Amino acid sequence: MRTFWASQQWTVIGFLVVTILIEVSNWFVLRHLEESAVLPRVPRVSVLVPARNEDRAIERCVTSLLSQDYPDFEVLVLDDGSTDCTGAILRRLAAADGRLRVLEGQSLPVGRIGKHWACQQLLEHANGEYVLYVDADTWHHPTAVRNGVAAMLAGQLDLLSAIPREIVGTFGELLTVPMPVWSFFALLPMWLAFHTKTPLLASAIGQYMMFRKASLRQVGGFERIRSNAVDDLSLARLIKASRMRWRLADGTERVYCRMYHGLRECVQGFSRNLYAVFYHNPLLFTFVWLFVFMVYSAPVAVLLAAVCGYAIPPEGIVTALGAVALSVLQWSIIAARFRFSWGLSVSWILGQPVCVFIAFRSMLRSLTRRTTWKDRVMRSSQRPRNR
Repeated sequence: MRTFWASQQWTVIGFLVVTILIEVSNWFVLRHLEESAVLPRVPRVSVLVPARNEDRAIERCVTSLLSQDYPDFEVLVLDDGSTDCTGAILRRLAAADGRLRVLEGQSLPVGRIGKHWACQQLLEHANGEYVLYVDADTWHHPTAVRNGVAAMLAGQLDLLSAIPREIVGTFGELLTVPMPVWSFFALLPMWLAFHTKTPLLASAIGQYMMFRKASLRQVGGFERIRSNAVDDLSLARLIKASRMRWRLADGTERVYCRMYHGLRECVQGFSRNLYAVFYHNPLLFTFVWLFVFMVYSAPVAVLLAAVCGYAIPPEGIVTALGAVALSVLQWSIIAARFRFSWGLSVSWILGQPVCVFIAFRSMLRSLTRRTTWKDRVMRSSQRPRNR
């Protein structure tokens, strides 16, 4: 037992050291979106926004897009059967600015995921050489489109995705919203991802994805992933599998998003597609999330047990203290780079168990076919369909 205890603690410390080294490497590899500003030419850009029941955020999003300083762009918003005031807001904005086109979404075909179907419809109506997909709960600095196009041209890219500044307004959001940022920044060695051919290392975030339209069509567009819940990750992997060029960028100074309001929305939102990230593999999914729980919760549990008077071996207390210190460092790096509150440096103590709960909730709801989003049942397959 003593040997197992020691090996488990050193496994935790080893994982944390490796992921912190990945963070340090990514700090220098991940470029800021605003670093690209030179436009050797001005290709037309179609900014595409799928929207369903987004009256809380849609006006701020669209207004920020219409305020872009880019010389040649259009904004297309698809009202995907909204039952709130989204349609009325969009019609009012379109009447005031001819660059905004509002599309009425077609009925959702059987076996499709609503957002993917909306995005495919938007693609069919876009007339730009480049298409920029953004979520309706984002808003954008006036140079966000210009910076994106400049980066695309400079790198001869087929896909550019920017990590936004994720705005958190409640403690529940602070516990959960940094989770996807952690997965990008601590687990994905970006230098390796950018310079190897394996599609498994490709990634993107759907809140800001700019494609060369011809490239998106070449890989099959959203039609190719019609029933895969994880559209951003799947499209990035398709792009890379086709030997096209992609990059992630730090968009925290150009793109902003408040994904959810409160813990309840966070749990519901992250539950809808977290299981699909692992291709619906229950064994892999269970192993990964139990390991995550062990890494971040076991050292805290050891220290709590010691405080409560349990006989913990001295080396166990030392290694647990080391693991907690490394966790604080890891989350502090994420807070510093992505503009989260410094409270993240300690809130992970509660945040990781909450995220593990969300993960297993996602698996359970997927296995029992109870996953819903925007009042629709989601039927998610495992892999992109063949064309």
